[in-house]
Amino acid sequence: MQISDQALTLHQKAIIIDGHNDSIIEHWARGESMLFDPDLPEYQVDLTRMRAGGVTAIFSMVGGGDLFQCVELWDGMHANVETYPDHFTIINTPADIEACKAEGRIGLIGQLESCTALGKSLRVLRVFHKLGVRVAGLTHGEADPDSLHGTRSPFDYCTQADRDAARTAFTGLTDFGRQAIPEMNRLGIVVDLAHTQDASYFEAIELSRAPVVFSHGNIFACCPHWRNLTDDQLLALRDHGGAIGVAFYPRFIDQDPERQTLSRLVDHIDYVCDYIGDDYIAFGADYDGIGGQVAIPPSHADLPSLTQAMLDRGFPESTIMKFWGGNFLRILSEAQRLAE
Repeated sequence: MQISDQALTLHQKAIIIDGHNDSIIEHWARGESMLFDPDLPEYQVDLTRMRAGGVTAIFSMVGGGDLFQCVELWDGMHANVETYPDHFTIINTPADIEACKAEGRIGLIGQLESCTALGKSLRVLRVFHKLGVRVAGLTHGEADPDSLHGTRSPFDYCTQADRDAARTAFTGLTDFGRQAIPEMNRLGIVVDLAHTQDASYFEAIELSRAPVVFSHGNIFACCPHWRNLTDDQLLALRDHGGAIGVAFYPRFIDQDPERQTLSRLVDHIDYVCDYIGDDYIAFGADYDGIGGQVAIPPSHADLPSLTQAMLDRGFPESTIMKFWGGNFLRILSEAQRLAE
C-alpha cells in the first residue's frame, strides 16, 4: 500500500497507544531475554519496528496468573528501561505518556491480564499499583478459586443465541471481584474487561465508577466470536465512557480466512464509530500473543497502512487521532482524576 504524505504526517502527529502487548511474557515463556532489542525477526515486536510505527506507549502484559511470574516480568520491564534509557520509560501517570511523545521515548504501561496472582488480596493489588500496574484485566478467561469472575469464558465462534443464553447461565463476578474493582478505582487502575464473559462484563461495567477498557477484541456484528462485543455491550461501554481496542488477531476479524484483511479490520472500526461514536474506539494489537498467526497489520512498523486505510475510507483526522491514542489517554486521565 502506498502511504500518502497526509497519512504519514497525521501518523507522526498522533499519540499512539497500543492497548495490549504480550511480547515480554512471550520472551519469558521461551526462556529468552525480555529485551525489546532492535532486531527480533522471530517476534512481532522489536525496538526498530516500534520506532518505525511511531509507537508512543504500550499496555505491556506483566502477568496475572502467577505471582512469581509477575515479579519476573516486572524485571523485564525495568531491564528494558535500564538497557535502553533513551528509548523506554515506565509510565506512572498520563502526563508521562505526553512526555514520551514530546521526548521521543516509548512508555511501558503495566497491564495485568488476569488477577488470580492477587490471591484474593487487596494488599497485593496495592503492591502491584506501587510497581506500576495501571491497567488490570479481570480475567484471562479462567474461573478458579482465586478468580474475579465465576464462569470460565468461552473462546470460539458462536451465535447470538449462545450469547443470550450465557447471560442467565453464567455467573458474574466473585465476591473478591466485587471488592477488587472499587479498589482499582480508588487506586486509579483502569479496569480491563477483555476476556470477560457476558455476565461478568455487565456486572463489572456497572460496578466501576471509572471508565473501563476492553483492551483487545472486536465487534460481534462483524465477526461472531465470544471475544467480540455485541451491540448492547458496546452501548454499555459508551454509557460508561469506556473504549474498545480493536485487535489485530485474524480470527477476531472474520470467520472466513479469505476475509481476514486490513479492509475488514477497518469495517470493525467503522462499525464502532457509526454505532456508538468515535470517542469509544482504540486499538490493542495483541502482538506476540496470537501464536503463529500473522497479525493484521503484521507489526507496529505497518501501522501507517492502517492510518492510510482509514483516510481512504473517509475517516476524519480527528477520529484517527482518537483511535490511535486519544481515547485511551482520556480514560487513563479520568481514572487518575477519580482516584482517591
